[in-house]
Amino acid sequence: MKKTIKATVVLFLLLTTSIFAQNMCIELCTPCVGKKKDQTCKKVEEHCRCAALLDSISAAKSARETEVATSIDKLSLELQQACENKICTRKVVFENGVFKKIQNENQPIPEDAQALYDAKIAQSQSSTTRIEPLPPMTEECSGFCGDCPVTDKMLKAKQPKFKDKFCKKIEQSCKCIDYAINKKQLEEQAKADSVAEFESKVQRIENAKLLAKQIQDQATGDSAQAFTVVFANKEMVALDIQKAEIASKEKEQETVATIEEKMTDSAQTSDLQESSDKVTSETAFSEQNQDKRVFHEVDPSSSFKSEKTSKDESSYIGFSLAFEFPESRDFYDIWFDGAPKDYDFGIDLGFLFRTYFNKVVSFNLGFNAIYRLAEYNGEYLGIKFSTLMAEIPLGFRFGIPLGPLPISPFISTSFHIRKPIYHWIDLEIGHHYSWIDDSGDGAAAIDEWEFVPLLGAGLEISRHFSFEFQWYLGSFCIHDGSFHDAYEYGSSWRLKFEAAF
Repeated sequence: MKKTIKATVVLFLLLTTSIFAQNMCIELCTPCVGKKKDQTCKKVEEHCRCAALLDSISAAKSARETEVATSIDKLSLELQQACENKICTRKVVFENGVFKKIQNENQPIPEDAQALYDAKIAQSQSSTTRIEPLPPMTEECSGFCGDCPVTDKMLKAKQPKFKDKFCKKIEQSCKCIDYAINKKQLEEQAKADSVAEFESKVQRIENAKLLAKQIQDQATGDSAQAFTVVFANKEMVALDIQKAEIASKEKEQETVATIEEKMTDSAQTSDLQESSDKVTSETAFSEQNQDKRVFHEVDPSSSFKSEKTSKDESSYIGFSLAFEFPESRDFYDIWFDGAPKDYDFGIDLGFLFRTYFNKVVSFNLGFNAIYRLAEYNGEYLGIKFSTLMAEIPLGFRFGIPLGPLPISPFISTSFHIRKPIYHWIDLEIGHHYSWIDDSGDGAAAIDEWEFVPLLGAGLEISRHFSFEFQWYLGSFCIHDGSFHDAYEYGSSWRLKFEAAF
């Protein structure tokens, strides 16, 4: 136990003596700079090696100045992107006197922030008088002023005026000179605004660097420090800087860093130059680790956003419009297959939902309303009818991607489920050399349905717009509990337009 105590005391004395000797050498070497012939300085050089000692001190000082300058530049860039409000409050954290991070979460804005802004910023801004455009000139005056143009030479005069008698009379009514002056003033004002906007951006960058230096000057010492900074975002001017508390996790990191630093300093007291180089390399390594740590903190959130965006882009909601041109065989229990068609036309309008499984396959679902109007006239039969239906279309698309082009041709197959709601009928039937007229309207029965399979081909633009031509592959209807064909396949077709976002 006694040997351990003695060894500790001896080591302490050696370290103290070494540090004291170095400080003494620094005091002796400084006055001897440039005095190589002085005998006293020669002895100091032999014992202290002044050239190497002073060079190492200068290198360490230069490295620290570079480190601080880099810290100011990083802080300046972060401050310019800190927030988008007029007044911002952020917590700035330093470690070993070097900027570490700006906390992303919004700090509460002090109640007196607006008063500080008005005192430092608003009152210093000079209000300039804006040139407003004159009311629009009438067509008549515009024509007259075109006959009496206002030249640049006239505008340079103190009191511009026309020499021509006709133009003088026109000026009294139309004020051609006033409008010419106003136009020139507005052009000069627009140029001044453009220059002012550019100068404002440059000034903001310069002010951000001054603000960063102002905050950097507050971070003294090697311990971790944090400051709550209130500043004007557009002007980049500090309204208030207060020292803030550091979170417990940051304090633990500070303690570990301090212990490591003390151990490093104790182990390298024999050679100041080597110590300076090693501290510099450790500082660079620490900065790289900080950059990696920040990257890993931010990257999951950014990847989550990209995944979310990709997911959102795979599903679309929109509307569809279709024009149908079927050829019917019957309507409810009225059979007129083979009767010449005068017209058979339908309008289909509704909403759609489309989801893409990949670049090729997509699924479509919708809800539509259909209004159909038709007339058929045969030798012994004439029928005119219209009906209102609800429809649920289900279908798949199979696209053909064309590389980077936003246009994609496709083929489709779909199955439409239709529910008749209401119908109107005008019927004429020839019987025993006479015609029987019958007409009426009414709601469709609950058990009346239509089912139509379709095959289509079309063109899609950027997944937002599409045009499609569809053919009826057949159909079957339910009426009074029986099944029958409603449309002729092959000669029945439709055109469909879709827009989805």
